[in-house]
Amino acid sequence: MQIKSAIFLLSAVLLGATACDKEESSTATPEFAGSYEGYTLASCSYFQNTCTGDETITLTKNADGTASVAFTSASWGEFTVASALVETQGGTCTLSGDGETRMGMGGNTSTYACSFTAEIGPSKSARMQFKVPAVMGGLTIDFATGDAPADLLLAGKYEGYTDADCSYFENRYTDGESVTLTANGDGSLKVVFESATWGSFTVESATAAKEGDEYLFTGSGSVAMGMGGSTSEYAFTLSGRTNAAKDDFSIAFNVPAVMGGLTVTLLPGSAPAAGE
Repeated sequence: MQIKSAIFLLSAVLLGATACDKEESSTATPEFAGSYEGYTLASCSYFQNTCTGDETITLTKNADGTASVAFTSASWGEFTVASALVETQGGTCTLSGDGETRMGMGGNTSTYACSFTAEIGPSKSARMQFKVPAVMGGLTIDFATGDAPADLLLAGKYEGYTDADCSYFENRYTDGESVTLTANGDGSLKVVFESATWGSFTVESATAAKEGDEYLFTGSGSVAMGMGGSTSEYAFTLSGRTNAAKDDFSIAFNVPAVMGGLTVTLLPGSAPAAGE
């Protein structure tokens, strides 16, 4: 009986050890090397949470176990960190190091020192940060994998021309128009269109979402329109779309009760020449 008991206990210990091995292997340290796709939020003394989509950061494993970091952004420049330290704990990998960035305006670039930190999970979900103390009172760029929040990405000023259509005319163009989108902080957007020709349009809380490669936003409000110094309020609906770069967009304001249904659409660029 004692021999049988000893064999039973030994078997239980071995089974427990095997279970521990399996549990440990399930939380193995992630392989950090690879390309990470996501978005950035940039902040400094002059602005907060300026969002840029479709960003990519590449991490390469060096022979000594450190990481080489490369990040090229059309908005923020080129960042390189030659040898970031890598530490692991459970299923999380953290990186830290110093490097440099080349950034500038109008074709003139300068080199600045930067610091880098990152935290990478088992599924390669990642958050990374670059800090550039000497730029704009201290520039911080936060990167996260996944799609950018629609409200933060869409915020900004959209400039171009308007195309107005109704029952009485079509393709009435006005150059030098703009629409401003501001993130409210709750996922919605405030949309303002001030036009000397068409009036003042305001949407206090437009909804925004990503569909495929585009971002769509919709809402409603009232516009003050009139002639000869006399104005009236009319209900309107908003329907907008844009790509992530915000250089291909269409922002339409539809006023059903005016001129048999008036639609004023902001488009990028300059108005087409007559006859086009």
